[in-house]
Amino acid sequence: MTQTLKNAWKALRRNYWGALAMDAFLLVLAFTLISMWQTRGLPDDDHTPSLELMWLDDMQAESIMVAGEVGVVYFFAPWCFYCKHSIDNLDKLVADGSLAWARTVALDYASLDEVREFLNETDVDLPVLLGGPKTSTDWNIRAFPTYFVIDENGQIASRSVGYSTKIGLQSRVWLNRK
Repeated sequence: MTQTLKNAWKALRRNYWGALAMDAFLLVLAFTLISMWQTRGLPDDDHTPSLELMWLDDMQAESIMVAGEVGVVYFFAPWCFYCKHSIDNLDKLVADGSLAWARTVALDYASLDEVREFLNETDVDLPVLLGGPKTSTDWNIRAFPTYFVIDENGQIASRSVGYSTKIGLQSRVWLNRK
């Protein structure tokens, strides 16, 4: 049986298109399994935590959700390398009108100056809300960046952890529009 599998594998690898298809399948499978593992325990559409936070420079409490429109809630840490390189993709989606709204939530920061420095380095125009340990616990944030696509009804439609390209974010938003 083992020799038969080895021969079948070798035959598949000799066929260019068969090898390409197998490699693509294995790559997609690996990314899917990693994504499933990373998002385990995050809130889903059955439970969208409520969230009312203070704005960075306004210090006025406001709900994070915008009813009737699909949007993104993006949790970041100012020290996070991937956050610094992906938050601008979200900023561009809002700026070009591909996304109705986005809320960025700063977590795991030492001071407000650290958050402001992050914003200056990234040149992002998105408003920033200040989260804390309770926010991290309510949303079960364990890694950065973590983001949620919120549908028109205020429910979580999609969730993900890690870097995402503008196209990746845009496709998640587009797939969750009704």
